[in-house]
Order: sequence, then structure tokens, then C-alpha cells
Amino acid sequence: MVDAGGRPGYPGEMDSLTGRRVLITGASSGIGCAAAEAFARRGAVVALMARNGAGLEAVAARVRRDGGEAHVVIADIADRAAARAGVEQAVAALGGLDLLVLNAASMAFGRFWEVDADTFDATVANTFTGNVNVTRAGLGHLIADGGGAIVATGSVMARVPLPTFSSYVAAKHALRGFLNSLRIELRAARLPVKVSMVHPGPVDTPLWDHLTSGVGVLPRRPPDRYKPEEVARALVAVAASGREEFTIGGVARLMEVAYAVARPLADRVLALVGRFYAAGSDPAPQPGMVFAPSGDGECSGGGRWARPSLWARLRLRGF
Repeated sequence: MVDAGGRPGYPGEMDSLTGRRVLITGASSGIGCAAAEAFARRGAVVALMARNGAGLEAVAARVRRDGGEAHVVIADIADRAAARAGVEQAVAALGGLDLLVLNAASMAFGRFWEVDADTFDATVANTFTGNVNVTRAGLGHLIADGGGAIVATGSVMARVPLPTFSSYVAAKHALRGFLNSLRIELRAARLPVKVSMVHPGPVDTPLWDHLTSGVGVLPRRPPDRYKPEEVARALVAVAASGREEFTIGGVARLMEVAYAVARPLADRVLALVGRFYAAGSDPAPQPGMVFAPSGDGECSGGGRWARPSLWARLRLRGF
């Protein structure tokens, strides 16, 4: 791996993203959209992958307008063959692969018995299995090009349960377990690929308007949400530093600690959170994001109370 000036570059260097070839899944809206813009601003060349071509083109147009280079790859990564073909298309467009950003996800709302089996399975396929498919297709390229990094958008729900979103929680737990295992395997085999995850709390993205619902209505939106740009900033930081896991938000970190050390109390609090979500009344779209492309090229969900994470910014000084 060499940087734009011809010097050796590795994920631990501050300037290591200049000229890096980055593939981002779930890049047609929300965190993926913000990540595309953030990596491009740091000098990376980006390939954007998702199901919605129009949304991808909108994001790519903004990257190009700001002087960056972006390539669009339309693929349903839950389909293994499509994921493999999409990765090959991205690698051909980029001329190789240095960084894989796993961000694709979908959410289904409703208590376990209210969400039908097909919806549950499709949520897991979109959020977990699809990113595994992309990793399987991309890992050989990362190794062949001299090493690189895999960075994933996790969730505080990869460490903590959340009532009314059991399929999403299961998928994020699975993704964290998979990537932690992969990291150890790569290290043991002395293969030069770093693996990192960023775990945000609730984020203000268009996802909240496009959920698939088992009860016909959308959940109430969490009142306190982080800006998607905060997550993108953390993805850039862990890609550049090689940090293995990073949680965004003091409240999110408190939830993780409480669930680890004060389980009975945390369970009661999470039950109340589930009741809050279940009190929503706005009609849900049909069939929703689990079964249909929903990314429209917008990063933000338009929430009035979206905010930065001061705690995360203090810990990410320099990025």
C-alpha cells in the first residue's frame, strides 16, 4: 500500500486515507451517505454500493461536486452472487481495494411474535449475512493488495438488547461476533487486515421513516439522536487509527456498562424503552425497507434534535 506521494501507508497513519480505495455498503442514505462524503473529503476514492441506484447517484454527485471521485455499484448484498459481482465491479472501478466499510442494514419493527418469519429472516440477511457476503468477496482483494482494513457500522444494540427490534438486534450481535472472530483469525494467520467496529446509539437518518413494520405503524422516534456525520467521523477515525471498537455517545456507553454490570435494573429500563417505541402511531410504508430499496440519497432524517456527540469528539480529537 502506498499513499498519493508514493510513501508506504498503513491504517495507523493520520494521512493514510489519501488515495485509498474504499467500498461502502448501504451508501444510498443515512450513515453510508455521510461516510461516503467523509472518506472522500479525506482524499479516498469511494465506490458506493446499495440497492437503490437513484440514491447512490445522488450521493455520488455530491462527492464529485466537492472534487472527489465516486463510483456507483447497484447490488443486493443479501444475494451472495450479486454481492460477489458487486464487489468485483467495485474493485475493477477502483483499481483495487484498501478499505471495506460495512454499513448496509435494514430494520423491522414489532415484538418477535408480531414480525413474520420472512421479515425476520430478511432483516438478518440484509444486516448480517449480506455484509458477510461482501466480506467474503472482498477479503482476498484486501490481502492481495498488501493489507487494508474492514470497518463496520455496528450499534449499541450489538451489545445491548432492544425490545421491538429483535431481528435487527440479533443481526448486529451476529455481525459483532463474526468480525471479532475474523479479527483474531487474521491476526493469528499474520494477514495484514485490520478489523474495526463503530457502535452508535440512535442516529437521525431516513431509516426511521422506512422501517418494515409487523404492526402497521412506525415506532416513535427516539428523542435524542446523533447526527449521521458523527458516525461517519468515527468510521474515518477508526479506519485511520486501527482502533478495534468505538462507541459513540455517553448515554450509549452508559447503556453498555449498565447491561454488563447491573442486568436486572437495565432490563427494567430497556422494557420501558420498548414501550416508548411501541407507542408510535404513524402508518408504516409497505413493504418497507426490508423488502424494497429505500435510500434516497439523503444523509439526515431531518430531526430537529439531532446533535453531535461531545464525548465522541473529545475522544476523536484530530479527525
